Amino acid sequence: MSSLPIETQRHLIAEHGLKPWFFAQWVSIEDRNEVARRLQVPERLRHPCDFETAVQSYDPHDEEKWVWITSHAPGWTLVLFLSGRIPPPSEALSIGRQRVFEISYISGVEELDELRYIHDGEITGDIFQADEYAAHWADLPYDGMMLPEEELEHYLIIMGRVTGRFLDRECFSSEGLLCMIP
Repeated sequence: MSSLPIETQRHLIAEHGLKPWFFAQWVSIEDRNEVARRLQVPERLRHPCDFETAVQSYDPHDEEKWVWITSHAPGWTLVLFLSGRIPPPSEALSIGRQRVFEISYISGVEELDELRYIHDGEITGDIFQADEYAAHWADLPYDGMMLPEEELEHYLIIMGRVTGRFLDRECFSSEGLLCMIP
């Protein structure tokens, strides 16, 4: 598999203000309201808006957990964490044979966690332990000396290949749900 995005993925997320940290989940559930429900977000705390409106609608220093949930590709929803220290557990999102992939990156300290894979309520480790996804990274160069931001780019490319859609400008301009996780 050798498909590559039109735009550099990490530059795109930085351009949309997802710096100095980035935490995202790709969930194999197409209905964004179902994802919000599984995150235990009551309907009154779900606000339809595009990403730009979402980032202008909360205090980034707030300890409250704010996320923006949007349809990503057929069968997939993207959850972008906007604020809050600790993301909610991913296991609930994967119940019922669903899959969740997580990327967590903090620039400045250059901390990048492995691309986590959660399936049917169980954390299975990172995606690199799941043989069925090997084709999605087999052609990407890796030498063990890559900078974390380069690895982040690879992780975002892998997720684009797994879901069938890379991050793009349309993703950020589409309507999603700004949600406060109680």
